Amino acid sequence: MASRETEASKGEILQGAEALVKSGILTRSNHGNISALVPGTQTFVLTAGGGLADMQREKIALFDLDGNLLEGTVEPVGAEIIKMHAIVYQLRPEAKAVLHTHSPRATGFAVAGKSIPLAYEALARFEMIDGVPLASYGPRGSQQSVDNIATVLNATEHSKGLLLENHGVLTFGDSVAMALRANMVIEEAAEIIAYAYAVGGPKPIPRDMVLASRERRASFDAAGTYSAGSGQTRG
Repeated sequence: MASRETEASKGEILQGAEALVKSGILTRSNHGNISALVPGTQTFVLTAGGGLADMQREKIALFDLDGNLLEGTVEPVGAEIIKMHAIVYQLRPEAKAVLHTHSPRATGFAVAGKSIPLAYEALARFEMIDGVPLASYGPRGSQQSVDNIATVLNATEHSKGLLLENHGVLTFGDSVAMALRANMVIEEAAEIIAYAYAVGGPKPIPRDMVLASRERRASFDAAGTYSAGSGQTRG
């Protein structure tokens, strides 16, 4: 019998799947998979079959961090990608959720074998100051693919996502909602930077300006919300 925490994590995934479909960020097939750590455990739940448009609670299975099935059932298409999610939890302890999609603009960069450079401020403000790196191709969910993901995660300190060459996008965050947000930021960056290539190429943001942008955001976050008549000013 699933624990209350497991059921809550499944609910978070169902909400995320619905939000993704409504966002329009997915390909026409609505393909994708989402996982979430179960709080207080060394386990995660993962959409293990079916498209995100019709995701149901019974299609979400429970695994340990090595990718071993603990509860539920897994369709073949879901079985292929279990370790792709597990490796993120193993190497990025800050990750509480992982998302994989084929969002078309970012996947366009992946198919071209190109990383996404840090030329769009939203990437820096979302703590992706290394841009969006590219993991070399390996057959879907294979050990080669997982090893390539691990290589990128080990080499990249400031990222919340990466591109899978010839395949798609993998993002993570401290919640399902933040993993979704990372994918949306990457997709937006891919669209804008693709336009930039048509007018001379993207211009990378200087490193000192990246740090200045992060510091400015942090100072405003620390100051909090204010309202008219409070006597506060921001600048």
